[in-house]
Amino acid sequence: MVKLGALHVLGLALAMCLGVHASPSSFHDRTGGKQVRHKGCPPFTRGTFVIDSYQLYPENADWDEESCVVWFGSLQPPLTPDRDSILFNATVGIYDPYADKMLQILEFPGSSHTGKVHIGGVARDPYTGLISILTDSANPWITAGADVSGDHLIMKYDPYAKTLLWTLNITALTQGRYGGFQDVETDARGNTYIVGTWPGTIVRADRFGHAVVPWYLPSPLPPTTTKGFGGLAGVRNTDILLSNDGDGQIYRFDMRAAQGTPVKVPMSPPVLYDDTDAIYLPPKYGGTVLLVASNFHGVQVLRSRDRKWRTAEYLGTIARPNGTLYDGGAVTAVTQMGPNAVYMIVDWIDFPFVPGTVAGPRRLFPMPDITGEVEALLRGVIMLKIVLVCIRWRMTNFNVCQKHSRL
Repeated sequence: MVKLGALHVLGLALAMCLGVHASPSSFHDRTGGKQVRHKGCPPFTRGTFVIDSYQLYPENADWDEESCVVWFGSLQPPLTPDRDSILFNATVGIYDPYADKMLQILEFPGSSHTGKVHIGGVARDPYTGLISILTDSANPWITAGADVSGDHLIMKYDPYAKTLLWTLNITALTQGRYGGFQDVETDARGNTYIVGTWPGTIVRADRFGHAVVPWYLPSPLPPTTTKGFGGLAGVRNTDILLSNDGDGQIYRFDMRAAQGTPVKVPMSPPVLYDDTDAIYLPPKYGGTVLLVASNFHGVQVLRSRDRKWRTAEYLGTIARPNGTLYDGGAVTAVTQMGPNAVYMIVDWIDFPFVPGTVAGPRRLFPMPDITGEVEALLRGVIMLKIVLVCIRWRMTNFNVCQKHSRL
């Protein structure tokens, strides 16, 4: 289900009256940028599907456009000897969506299977192919920022050598003054950015893993119970870094700067949610479309035609699907699969936990395909603009207007 702004509804209605239509081949040039195609992965055509995996509980995910797999990080699953079931307990899963098969589960001594930390952030570096993995303490999320103690580690994993390159302890830097780290991003120079939510902060690690330092700290530093930034997304081959604040506003940073400075990105119309989570720039849209996960509203679709993100168009919100498989679920992230498809990530916290574990008994995890809804919103805005042009002509030549309105 897609929620449209009033203008978009009007535009679609008028467009249908005019007989306007859109074809996939002509859609690209009209939506603010060339779509990036990756020849290495075949089109992904499964549509909405369900992963049957006992205690999977996916919190975040990222698409690997070179190896054609999805990297899943988990919120909180369990301690169990059954490694044939696809389970996560502060672990990372490498999933082949074409074969519907979990290829490997990565475990981290001192973090996995402790019940004290999550893996809330996992991201592939598009410049090097390395994987950033973030473990974050459960305490900030249980207490809404009142307690930010616990381990926060940023790790860099080499999927080619299958080895952990380095690990840095963010907690040693923060000294309990801020925390709740949950998402990661990289720049073209190999720096890794880690966003904290309680309160909103960003720290940066160098490419060699020598040190992690504060990059953006608000001054004065708010109390840890002040909810701030939730996600990070970098526009490829630029130095633009985007983040979403606790009030739903989008901010832009310049990754060339020694210290980050947030610049608000005006949104039109200003549709703001206070429950946003991870944000994502699908590679297929070349940095022009930002998808914002809202736990209880769905996926917010924003666009910057020139990919500079000085302003953002709000196109609409894609609601979480209905049905028993989705009851009680929260939308936590979005990821691309294949060169063409976009998926909503839904997660749960199920009580009571299975005895001896730190998760509930769920085993069916739906993966809703929202590709069609995203592209419908993009096409809807195009049709609205065409209709407005026709209205400006005052419909003096209906046939000419209709002929030239076809995409």
